[in-house]
Amino acid sequence: MSREQDTVAPAIDRDTAATGRMRLRGVVDEAWRDIVSGTSHAFMLMLILVALVGGLSAADLFSIRSIAQQVDRYIASGASTYVIEFKGRISGEACERLSSVDGVLASGALRSKNDKVTSAVLPSAGIPSLDATTGALGVFASSTRSDGATLTVRDYDGIWLSSQAARSVHARAGDRLALRAGGKVRVAGVFQYPDDGRSTSYDYVALSQVPAAADDFDQCLVKAWPVPDAMQSLLQSTVSSWPSDASQQPTISQLNSTQGTQLDAVKTFRGRQSALAPVVMFVAALFAGYAAVRARRLELASAMHCGEPKIALWLQMLLETLMWCCSAIIVTTPLTVWALTHMETGVIISPTTLVGILARIPAAALVGVLAGASMAMLITRERDLFRYFKNR
Repeated sequence: MSREQDTVAPAIDRDTAATGRMRLRGVVDEAWRDIVSGTSHAFMLMLILVALVGGLSAADLFSIRSIAQQVDRYIASGASTYVIEFKGRISGEACERLSSVDGVLASGALRSKNDKVTSAVLPSAGIPSLDATTGALGVFASSTRSDGATLTVRDYDGIWLSSQAARSVHARAGDRLALRAGGKVRVAGVFQYPDDGRSTSYDYVALSQVPAAADDFDQCLVKAWPVPDAMQSLLQSTVSSWPSDASQQPTISQLNSTQGTQLDAVKTFRGRQSALAPVVMFVAALFAGYAAVRARRLELASAMHCGEPKIALWLQMLLETLMWCCSAIIVTTPLTVWALTHMETGVIISPTTLVGILARIPAAALVGVLAGASMAMLITRERDLFRYFKNR
């Protein structure tokens, strides 16, 4: 009698009733003995599945993060910030209200001032000054503050300088800038405005906060993501009064048009190659589950020859497969959770949705190995015992 028959026969004698049906406890005991003894090669199979689940999850997560970084760069460049310019005809309150529209991150109005900020450090070159509503300061400050924190009252106490203007007068946030005419003004903040193709209108300016309750602003800035389809209509709604002369029309433009007029992040996200990770995982797991059971066909056919019901063997194979498959998922879950907490992808997808997407990979692994094991068990037959023995 073969080794497989010697192993199975005692269990058959012990657990098979007169009806020929094996008790559930006997099936569980046999599955556990195969796991502990190494007969099922559970540890090796678990490591293989850990590599597959972990590798595919990491590939999809890094792909999503790459898309999120692309969107971040697009937003940070000012490509998703739009400006409507209509001198003296922009409503500050209407512009500020746009921040409540879905997709709008910040909005605010600007107005030119006749006087300039002339420092004692550089008295020959004054810094052009603009009146800005609180929302407008938020648009510029968001390019500096990556944490998205709301500006406080202290942030409005003084002027905001562009990075180029601040360098020219050697000023930093919190400094008190000496003026040529006497006195000092507090530098409430410095906003970054790099030379990356964006409009040069604000690369050398000083912003002063003013109330929004006026209809004589010159510009309205709207920073949005995703950019609403009705962006042009939203911007036009900030015009306080339309002139009778039809030739006078507002100008609408992107703050930075060098990055393209549109970034279809949804299309990019759906078209990423790693979106097929669950399918790849299912196929690989199907093969792994099939191979794990098919490799034991001689043992299984011997057990059936000794009288063990095929349904009991099938249940036993499923239990053993579940053991190493679930162990692999448990091992990879903390690694996936750690990666999720250290990668910022919220700009294109919420953390909850991302968890659901990544959960498809271990789910596909579980379904795949069970399906593969069942397929292998289905085609394993007692009458092929001697053929299995001959071809081993």
